[in-house]
Amino acid sequence: MNGVAGSARDGGAETVIEVGQSLAELGRCLEELQGFLERHGVAARGRFQTELVFEELVTNVVRYGYDGGGETVEVMVRIEPDDIVMVVSDEGRPFNPLERQDPEAPESLADASIGGLGIMLVRKAARHMAYERDGNRNRLTVVIPNE
Repeated sequence: MNGVAGSARDGGAETVIEVGQSLAELGRCLEELQGFLERHGVAARGRFQTELVFEELVTNVVRYGYDGGGETVEVMVRIEPDDIVMVVSDEGRPFNPLERQDPEAPESLADASIGGLGIMLVRKAARHMAYERDGNRNRLTVVIPNE
């Protein structure tokens, strides 16, 4: 919810977006992210990939990370010359998406199931991913090419 200008050293910019535990908030937060990326001149491909990663990761945390409500997901986005760095942090159940296997491709469209492709899409958009459990927090860092 608050944007912070980046340091002169990297010429970047940074913002933190807090998402409540409701998918109804996702649209507002996605608009906030889109505005930040546009204001800082991120090219169309970088914006698309960043928005996709944001939506997939936040949706997963909101849907599967908590038993109850009230918690928030914190997403820090930093624009660097060559990369967009996103750190998604939450106090949900421990979950390392890097340990999750990509789903097998269906033999036909009729055999395809809905869902289950989000983490695979994030992997394809990312240059690098890292996960850590820090105390009671999941912290996933995703580095997206700024192109």
